[in-house]
Amino acid sequence: MSVSVAFRTNTALLGLAALAALAACSGSGGPPVAPIRTSGSTPTSTATTAPTAASSATPLSTPAPTATPARTAGPTSSPAPTSTPVSTATPAPTATPVPTTTPSTAPTTAGCPFSITEYPLPNASSQPKNIVAGSDGALWFTDPGTNSIGRITTASQTVTEYPIPTASSNPFGIAAGPDGNLWFTEMDAGKVGRITTGGQIVEYTSANFFRPWNIAVGPDGELWFTDYSSGAVGEISTSGVGSPEYAVPGEGAGNDREPFGLVDGPDNAMWITDFANGFIDRMTSAGTVTNSYVLGGNSEPDYIAVGPDGALWFTLSFEYAIGRITTGGTVSYYTTSETVGGPYSTGIAAGADGSMWFTLNAYAIGRVTSAGTVQECSTPTHLVNGVTSLPFGITAGPDSAMWFTENVAGKIGRIPVTGTSPVARRRAFDLR
Repeated sequence: MSVSVAFRTNTALLGLAALAALAACSGSGGPPVAPIRTSGSTPTSTATTAPTAASSATPLSTPAPTATPARTAGPTSSPAPTSTPVSTATPAPTATPVPTTTPSTAPTTAGCPFSITEYPLPNASSQPKNIVAGSDGALWFTDPGTNSIGRITTASQTVTEYPIPTASSNPFGIAAGPDGNLWFTEMDAGKVGRITTGGQIVEYTSANFFRPWNIAVGPDGELWFTDYSSGAVGEISTSGVGSPEYAVPGEGAGNDREPFGLVDGPDNAMWITDFANGFIDRMTSAGTVTNSYVLGGNSEPDYIAVGPDGALWFTLSFEYAIGRITTGGTVSYYTTSETVGGPYSTGIAAGADGSMWFTLNAYAIGRVTSAGTVQECSTPTHLVNGVTSLPFGITAGPDSAMWFTENVAGKIGRIPVTGTSPVARRRAFDLR
């Protein structure tokens, strides 16, 4: 069954090019996609710092709120809808002072305080990227190496991978939707996909989707994603209704603005990292950027997550630190090791122990404890054909353990965690 996707429009919102037709590659009622391979995985088995002082970041600008876009009808099998151009008149942000920070002391290395187990994926070409807990109690991940969406169970570590209908789509971000399905991005195909826990895949596309990157559930219960090529943020409902993309402040269009990570903050707004400009942006559910915080230096923020303390925590490229920003704009940094993990921190997620867990680009996993201590451990696999194993995405599982991907090693890792700290905020629409 073919599916057309209708879009809501609002010319008052910031955004980019005109929207064109959407086409889906399979219907929601179709048969499950055949798995690539299913198998049980054989496990293989397998340092301390202080925080810096806080600083107060100044917002770049506070634009006037815009009206919430009106929604059009949901997907139908009728011809593709016509599109409405979106305004591209995004004013450049005004210059503001860069926040100052107090340098931290160099980290010290201690014995590994936690254990890591790795589970090899059954397909030799697997390159898992991002990972999330699904509504079925399993972990789901994107695998661009096999052009599939993978699933691993917590009890037996059985792996199943479901091929994406569009070839060479380069799946990247993944999120658990409020509808019980998993939603993912296809960077090279310019699509947003949905997969049920039974393996049925539907893809949504539009001329307004350029290179969707990361994806997360927003305060309105819709799926929000960053768009690498357009330098904007997009939104699509669980019924496939999209909106014009919302531009973020920056030096120009496209790659001069690189919104990357995003998360629904404790203040019911989306918090977005801008890799290219070193910004942390706050955006309302109407698509208005109310604040842009300049991190300064060579900061290139990547992933961002809500911590159990109600602050936003983020990783940084080429900086030996993990960042923290309050909803009021106060920034702190926590120094990571220069020897174990390398400078590039990637994924980050809250754990049941009250810590923030993160991946490091070489071959290490780290955490910032509730006391502000940074601890790191090497993964059992260090190198694969001379290349580091590259831990990437990380999430808290339904078993309270931390689960992460190793992109180059083609493995899924697990770290037992004890504690009762909430790992994610749940809204009314999450309670099914």
